[in-house]
Amino acid sequence: MITHGDDLLISGAWLLGIGTLVGAIGQTRQTLTSTNLGKDLVLKGNGIEAVGISLQAIGRSKKLNPENEHSETYFIFGAWLEAVGNIANAVGIDMQLSGSFEEGTRTDAIGSGIQGLGSAFEAFGASLTEESISRSLEIKGNGLIAAGSFLESIGNIFILNEKRRMGEQILLLGSWTQVFGAFILIDAFSLGPEPEQSEKNKDGHNGHYSYANYCV
Repeated sequence: MITHGDDLLISGAWLLGIGTLVGAIGQTRQTLTSTNLGKDLVLKGNGIEAVGISLQAIGRSKKLNPENEHSETYFIFGAWLEAVGNIANAVGIDMQLSGSFEEGTRTDAIGSGIQGLGSAFEAFGASLTEESISRSLEIKGNGLIAAGSFLESIGNIFILNEKRRMGEQILLLGSWTQVFGAFILIDAFSLGPEPEQSEKNKDGHNGHYSYANYCV
């Protein structure tokens, strides 16, 4: 059965995917031109990501029950941490565009580190759930987002140490790593129950779902 919490997870995953893609396109323009061209897209992308991950946190909260409380707590905490990181990213980039380049870059680096930590919490939460294709995809997706976020933090540190070209290239790698991770999460949240098992549920059998017949 699809619940309101499931709807929020799927909607949030799509917004997260769109946000990372917008940000990656902006970062690509910025890296290729070695200017601030595209930085506005990076800012907008982080804003969209913050909304998406917040929806996921709310969706997780609605699905919280005594049976899944342990794993869902990691998901919820990690998601809110990610949202805080995205907001810090957006603030930092806005500061850069306003002329406070060094302070803005430092804020952006901290935001990416927070975002990476949040994604790592979510990946750990996924590892505590029952074995399924969805579980595997959530671990991979959140793991890639965490890696990409940490790369972006490192890239900003390089820029602060006057190694701008190398820093921009690391930022580019990190941004596209997050895109791949976000779209893997879309697959994870879009998985539905096995049709045959759903029919069994109607006949009074157990309510567990199987994802064994799905492939990505």
